[in-house]
Amino acid sequence: MLTRFLTDLADQDVLLPVEALVFVALLSLRLWRRAWAWAVVMAGGAALTLVLKLGLEACGPAPDRMLYSPSGHTMAGTMVYGCLLAMLRVRTSIVVGAAVVIACVLGWSRVALGVHTITEVLLGGGLGVGMVCLFRRLAGPPSAIPVQAVRGVVVATIAVIAICHGHRSTIEIAIQDFSRFDLGPLLCRADGHVAVAEREEGGWIFPGREFH
Repeated sequence: MLTRFLTDLADQDVLLPVEALVFVALLSLRLWRRAWAWAVVMAGGAALTLVLKLGLEACGPAPDRMLYSPSGHTMAGTMVYGCLLAMLRVRTSIVVGAAVVIACVLGWSRVALGVHTITEVLLGGGLGVGMVCLFRRLAGPPSAIPVQAVRGVVVATIAVIAICHGHRSTIEIAIQDFSRFDLGPLLCRADGHVAVAEREEGGWIFPGREFH
């Protein structure tokens, strides 16, 4: 299924190895500023998404669910692939435009799979595009990189994606579990006793569904 193929490109089990590979490659090429910018943006984007998920998921989804779980797939995929494009010697407007397209494609896949609302993917995509713009600014003007080095990184990145594609991280489930059952009783008085009871019973509040 096309939607599942696209959405798996933005799974953490794919993106984290790519992030590590690119960081090591930048260090090996002695592109210190880009390596520093890459590390800061990747860590900052992940931290921002984590904070939003913990805060918004604590009380559970509202009956009309407009915004419950910001799309981590849309945000992370847009950020990683957009920042890779941001290292090319192309105009910033082209980079931002490409990042928006990536966000739209990944966001569409999440909505089509029924795991996110339009509001949630818009928030995730907006954060991803914002992180791409931040990286472009922190990394400075793109400089020439030896063609052989570029080819090596591209081939290695494609290989990592091919190997890891289809593997699905469980980190999002752990985040939702912690937010709902540990933070929920503290932040949501009305639902706190319900969350505790559900946890003691070993039940899952959203059986058969994923919120990434």
